[in-house]
Amino acid sequence: MIVVFLFIGTVLLACSMIFMRRGINKFIWVLVGLVISVGSVVLMTLNYNTYLGMKEVQQTQTYPLTSSVKGKHVLLYRQLGTKNERIYYYATNPLQQKLAKTNPSTGNVTLKQKAKLNQVKITRTTRVYRNEEWRLLFGNGVANHQFVSQDYEFHLLPGWKLQKVAEQKQ
Repeated sequence: MIVVFLFIGTVLLACSMIFMRRGINKFIWVLVGLVISVGSVVLMTLNYNTYLGMKEVQQTQTYPLTSSVKGKHVLLYRQLGTKNERIYYYATNPLQQKLAKTNPSTGNVTLKQKAKLNQVKITRTTRVYRNEEWRLLFGNGVANHQFVSQDYEFHLLPGWKLQKVAEQKQ
């Protein structure tokens, strides 16, 4: 809809500049077209850069955590580079064949060793429009439910250990 306002403001500005005679009416219509055009461009820029009209919504889900290796109390991880960036491999069901993994580029991972229960808490943050008017105005620009981050919080019982995954040769 903001693109429609931009188009209307540009056409109004151009038509009033070209086809109207000098006078106060021409000045008013040029000013109205200019305000609509510039205002639309400013609102579009604010929407793309600062997510104008959007708010961040967090959804938290908690899953029971089972061992990554059957028969042991282990949480597997793979080191990335030299920093504290790691990929953690976890299972939320003992019958799960393929392990789920964290993504260090999209969020943070927190480990809490002295918990009362093994669980993983996943917090997913998305941006949504504040109301239907903002979605109608900017719906063609930034998508609704835009992904921001996904944070993981592992709660481990005291007997659990972290174990590094053996590097595979390629």
